[in-house]
Amino acid sequence: MNRRLWYIRNAALFSWLQDDELQQLASRSEMVACKKATTFFFTQEESDCIYLVKEGRVKLSRTSPQGREIILDILGTGEIFGELAVVGEDLRSHCAVALDDALICVITRETFEGLLRRHPEMALRVLKLVGLRRRELEMRLEDLIYQPVSNRLALTLLWQARRHGQKEADKSLRLPLTQKDLAQLIGASREAVAEQLSDFKQAGLIKTSYRAIQIVDSQGLMRMISSDQEEDLPDLIP
Repeated sequence: MNRRLWYIRNAALFSWLQDDELQQLASRSEMVACKKATTFFFTQEESDCIYLVKEGRVKLSRTSPQGREIILDILGTGEIFGELAVVGEDLRSHCAVALDDALICVITRETFEGLLRRHPEMALRVLKLVGLRRRELEMRLEDLIYQPVSNRLALTLLWQARRHGQKEADKSLRLPLTQKDLAQLIGASREAVAEQLSDFKQAGLIKTSYRAIQIVDSQGLMRMISSDQEEDLPDLIP
């Protein structure tokens, strides 16, 4: 099977399409291998493409006028970004950068809009995705206002573990995240994150290693968040 077609077929957003439609989409897309730190688009650039992550991870972020970066989301295999191009966005509201060496499928706005015209139900799937991401951002904004760093960090570790956690032999979940990544995800200083991670480590909830966190006791982290947050946690997964 064509490698590009395989990746598109195994993406949740496209998996239900018929083979001929998948073949057409694959033939009109471009597969790009890129290095870590590659920027796919900057804020205020034209929204002209939709991207599918085939391998690696991509962070979506925004920088304040004061130069402070906030990570909006971290995406993995099978997830799309740049989808606002087909729901009215003319200029990008954020930037997208590869966190790892990555393989990305690039689909033009015109091609994707043609797919939506042929399959109106696809538009509903895209709107659902946009809605889920907006809901998650609203929840995180509430956390920034009302929740202490410990709560925000516990929730973020659990959220990242459910989406990107890698199971280790000792049954822990490894997250390839740095203290800087976590600070930008929860809107806290790197120093505050380092101090809280140290507390989690002493409590036996996590282990730390070079550029990674291992969750040892997810139930212990779960007890640190509110019941409302716990109920919403599974819904954060697209």
